[in-house]
Amino acid sequence: MSTLRVVAAVSSEETRSALYAQLRALGFVDFNGVLLELSDAVSICRNDAPDVLIVDMTGRELDAELFMQTISMDPDTPTTIFALHKSLDHDIIVQAVKHGAREFIQYPEEADKLDMALKKYLAVISRKSMMPEPKVREQGRLISVFSAKGGVGASTVAVNLAAELRSVSDKPVALLDLDQVFSNMAVMLNLTPSHSLGDLADSDPADLDDSVFARVAVSHESGIDIAVGSKSVLDDHNLISPELLTRTIDYFLSHYAFLVIDLPSHTLDPYHQYVVERSDLLLLVSALDVPGLARTRQYLELARQYLELSKVKLTLNRWNQKAAYGMSNESVEEKFGYPVYARLPNDWELNVEATSLGCVYSKIKPQAELTKAYRHLAMLVSGLQAEPSGEASARSGFLSKLFIAKKK
Repeated sequence: MSTLRVVAAVSSEETRSALYAQLRALGFVDFNGVLLELSDAVSICRNDAPDVLIVDMTGRELDAELFMQTISMDPDTPTTIFALHKSLDHDIIVQAVKHGAREFIQYPEEADKLDMALKKYLAVISRKSMMPEPKVREQGRLISVFSAKGGVGASTVAVNLAAELRSVSDKPVALLDLDQVFSNMAVMLNLTPSHSLGDLADSDPADLDDSVFARVAVSHESGIDIAVGSKSVLDDHNLISPELLTRTIDYFLSHYAFLVIDLPSHTLDPYHQYVVERSDLLLLVSALDVPGLARTRQYLELARQYLELSKVKLTLNRWNQKAAYGMSNESVEEKFGYPVYARLPNDWELNVEATSLGCVYSKIKPQAELTKAYRHLAMLVSGLQAEPSGEASARSGFLSKLFIAKKK
């Protein structure tokens, strides 16, 4: 590789002029001007990812941090970030690195260091381009489970789905609880993990080999392996970095046929965005009460704008309980105006017994209607059974005001 493709976004006309002149003088740099707005850089990076993204943080530290984190967490944007700032402040340096910057340069005082950093990076990727491509492991299927409102049973869905996937496919399955504060998967399954992802938060992801992640995963009697975000709410550790999250998911997808991720309920942050975008399927779990349905509708409105909606699978939990006033359980799909992927009946006694014993439903009552419903869901998710076809029913009736998408 003889040239380096660069995109630069700065915060002032003064810096813009200086950086433009500097980059133009470097014969190995290919760039089309210097941008002032971070928003302009987003579309460029996502449509045609550059080798290096230069971000001037001066005077807009928070916006620049969020921008860098968004770019660094996008698996389809293999861009290296260089951060610039007029101040050589320790806290700013730490935040820049934490949010994805590989280099931090005091600009314009250290303009020569920017030249050196670009030359070194060009040399690194040039050597990599000459190396043979490593053998790529077959990637597993990523299924995320999320509820827009707490208390609807999304964690229970994740646990029993993972167990049934292991049963129907006879392939290795991992379950990852990504709640880094109130992780409760270990309690639900009566496990005592000695390690969590939080224990790795201060490590350099590049230094973590497969054996480290293998120690984080704990085997359950159902045949699935469990990894948790934290062992206890009292754990004193930082949140994992975007790089560590990427490294973690890469590990599990290369070692397991299925990775089920239990996403923290009603939490929409860069972690959530990254996991959902990378998922093959997102099971959106909802109960039949009005608050739960309203939250689910709000999430679907967001999904229509930012996600590939076909991967969002509406899953009704405890669907045979009394539905919202003025609506029958059978007409939920019609009222909702969105296809229902799976219906999971309520079985309170089975749920209490399974949770108390740290078991999955199939261990206690393999022929229960609820267990059969999870088996059917696993067949759908694994591709062993075809999804039902057909358009969603027309929106009408009681919930039309809630669930009709507003067109502007």
